[in-house]
Amino acid sequence: MESRYRYETGKKGNIRSLNGQGPGKIDWTDWSWNPVSGCKHSCEYCYLKRNPSFDMTPAFHSNRLKDVGCLKEPAKVFVGSSGDLFGDWVPNEWIEAVREAIKAHPEHIFQLLTKNPKRYMEFDWSDYQNVWLGATIDKDDRTSDVSYLKACSGKIKFVSFEPLLEEVKVNLTGLDWIIIGANSNRGAKKPLMIWAESLISQARKLGIPVWVKDNYGYSERIKEFPVEKIKEVI
Repeated sequence: MESRYRYETGKKGNIRSLNGQGPGKIDWTDWSWNPVSGCKHSCEYCYLKRNPSFDMTPAFHSNRLKDVGCLKEPAKVFVGSSGDLFGDWVPNEWIEAVREAIKAHPEHIFQLLTKNPKRYMEFDWSDYQNVWLGATIDKDDRTSDVSYLKACSGKIKFVSFEPLLEEVKVNLTGLDWIIIGANSNRGAKKPLMIWAESLISQARKLGIPVWVKDNYGYSERIKEFPVEKIKEVI
């Protein structure tokens, strides 16, 4: 493997493998899990870049693959809060190792999220009934990525509009869930209510569940999961 990748197979990393989530954190999941960490996206708002102790070099942590087996109850697990598992720089063998660990635990729901959803299409998701495939859309010039998400074989597909940095015009048809959130960095520009309202209105017409993060400051509390679709596939 090329030296630009960092392996960590036996020692503790600088981001714990399983982190409890909930209100005030990533409130749409129960746990975050990072068998792969590091990122090469150049997002100015990235919270990891504000942490000088975090190494952004892509790394595979094979010692973390079995950690989800330690969860005593079925849970929603967000995979990759400290990196992008489907970045172009991530080797296929890392992804396949994570997919194998996911498949071994059908009792959990695994929520994947990437800024590179085109890469989902390189893998067959038809047997992964407990996986939600997501794409992050923060600006209007990313909306074309939704077409890749819709075209992949995932059972549940969602878009996270977090942080929503501007008004986006996107067709939500074919999606099962959307998340709306803001840039929570100190001093960040507050998003306009109309940006969220436009997405929520379209989602309501299509019957798509909506989850609005508290950091958006939206006037109505909206916390919905794709419950009916969960019943269909699990």
